Amino acid sequence: MSGIELRDETLYVEREPNQLDELAIAFSRILDQVGIKHVYIAGYVSILAGRARSTEDVDVLIEPIDNTTADKLATTLSTEGYWGPAMPLTSMYEMLENEDPIWVAPTDQITPHIEVKTVTDEFDQASLSHALSAQIDGQSIPIGPLELQIAYKLSLGAQKDIEDAVHLYTLFEETLSAPQLETWVSRLDVEAEYDRLKHA
Repeated sequence: MSGIELRDETLYVEREPNQLDELAIAFSRILDQVGIKHVYIAGYVSILAGRARSTEDVDVLIEPIDNTTADKLATTLSTEGYWGPAMPLTSMYEMLENEDPIWVAPTDQITPHIEVKTVTDEFDQASLSHALSAQIDGQSIPIGPLELQIAYKLSLGAQKDIEDAVHLYTLFEETLSAPQLETWVSRLDVEAEYDRLKHA
């Protein structure tokens, strides 16, 4: 049985977890263990909600962390069998300070990987502050609010991003908050794109 339903601020995903889900669940568990607030965003949210497309990464936003916390995270990841395909995990703090994303993957694997970014603007902060819970196979991970995900994807404008927005809007149109969606559409200046989406 597989089904996807949004109710009471929770996205229920009834299917076998795929490789991306397993990676997200495992990484979320480590971030919780270290005490780092985080939220999954972007393309992975569309895939989680049933969109069939490939991706090499799972995007996660984390709250700003200090050097000690970054070191603790790097150590915990190494212990749990992860590495940095693009740079050593020990340079995590400097990378995040420079607003460079970090790649994290199970040892000896390059894709798929987790792409870790620090919250930098009001949209990132809103994703973190207003995260929903996604339940997959009895596990829970935080995901960005769907209204903001749709508006943000429209603002990116690439074909895959527009398709992600269409997928989320079509699937959840009945349960989305129209006022919230319209607020983000206005803040991201994508009224024309949103109008096309509604009439697609």
